[in-house]
Amino acid sequence: MTRSFLSSLLFCALAPSMLPAASTVLLISIGGLRPDAVLEADKHGLKIPNLRRFVAEGAYSTGVHGVMPTVTYPSHTTLVTGVLPAVHGILNNATFDPQMTNRDGWYWYAEDLKAPTLWDAAAKGGLSTASINWPVTVGATSIKYLVPEYWRAGSKDDHKLLRALSTPGLLDEIERTTPPMPDGHDTSVAAEEIRTKAAIYVIEHYHPQLLTLHLGAFNHAQHVFAPFSKEANAVLEALDGDIGQLAQAAWKADPNAVVAVVSDHGFVSTDREVNLNSFMIASNKITYGRFSSFTGAATVTAWKAALWPAGGSAAVMVADPKDEKSCQEVREYFTVLSKSPINGIAAVIGNEELRRRGAFPNACALIEMEPGTQIGPAAEGHASIPLKPKEGQNGYYPELPDMFAAFFLAGKGIAPGQNLGDIDMRQVAPTLAALLGVDLPTADYKPIALK
Repeated sequence: MTRSFLSSLLFCALAPSMLPAASTVLLISIGGLRPDAVLEADKHGLKIPNLRRFVAEGAYSTGVHGVMPTVTYPSHTTLVTGVLPAVHGILNNATFDPQMTNRDGWYWYAEDLKAPTLWDAAAKGGLSTASINWPVTVGATSIKYLVPEYWRAGSKDDHKLLRALSTPGLLDEIERTTPPMPDGHDTSVAAEEIRTKAAIYVIEHYHPQLLTLHLGAFNHAQHVFAPFSKEANAVLEALDGDIGQLAQAAWKADPNAVVAVVSDHGFVSTDREVNLNSFMIASNKITYGRFSSFTGAATVTAWKAALWPAGGSAAVMVADPKDEKSCQEVREYFTVLSKSPINGIAAVIGNEELRRRGAFPNACALIEMEPGTQIGPAAEGHASIPLKPKEGQNGYYPELPDMFAAFFLAGKGIAPGQNLGDIDMRQVAPTLAALLGVDLPTADYKPIALK
């Protein structure tokens, strides 16, 4: 029976001792997987038998309410910490860098984490850990067998970087039986097959009690072709085969293993983009100069306020935290712009609300776009541009059903057909910790009580 969101939270506060014991947990993230892609697979024309087995043979959520912003890196970090972005420290995908001095750098590095992770809890409990291509793992000391998600120049030298950042010798060992490991920027189906083989190799040869794996091809396909397009569906169907291989390997290595399939956020179709930076220039808060040979875009030469884009939303940052005048002017300016439907602005959220939600604690405001409108990259030209064909985007309100993430769980001791209703993303980490028999006391919620 489906429970309401509130009642599910109350139910999830039951004692962790009610959870079945598992000696191994395999955590697989399919970026951008909406729960209805699996729960209503026939409606969307999807042939995904392995994912559908999780519904019939295990536990599932009808919707995981994510964090703000609903983008990859903050969400993946909440999945392994059980806390909000303002607490764990990963506020967005890319770091705030209006003048591009970091050259499009992302939050790749584990030293930016401010909260204990599932890997930390497992290692502290004496368990062996592994991770392939999971965000924010470069330099993670509690992961024994590590191939982090990382890229930089998009050249062959990125593979050298990946080898240097992985557990010494591990990449060379894996690649004796697989093609060269792709860097994190390669989200092709072929790349995901290699990552799957790498994870299976680690499972078979090292038997980690916790292994995390991020597969981003479905996320990329939806950005390019829109959710439930034939192209995106084909990618998910290919990943379904990878999921079947991974689950089989986990259960062969340990019949008591539990396999969890999660996602970071959902997706909406977009048919228009609005270049918000053109409004920032018009408001005289930011000045652009010469074009950058690195990014191909104009560089910022001066700014009082700048945008920090996050998919379907953008944080407004001020150069001087004490410059309340600029902050107020930008908020009022975008509030006026939101009155015109052509601008696609759903709301301008103030910093008090952002702090309550644990998002962008130092931001002046957040500009939330209407679903169907995404933020464009240009700083000049017409502000509103139609997209033909449609694309896909995330980063909108976590409460929007299309933004709900997925949670499926199957394995020894998990009763079949359990509908967990709607849950909070912060419940995933403590639940998996409890399944491993370790504690994650810093998480905001108690484990979900499973049958």
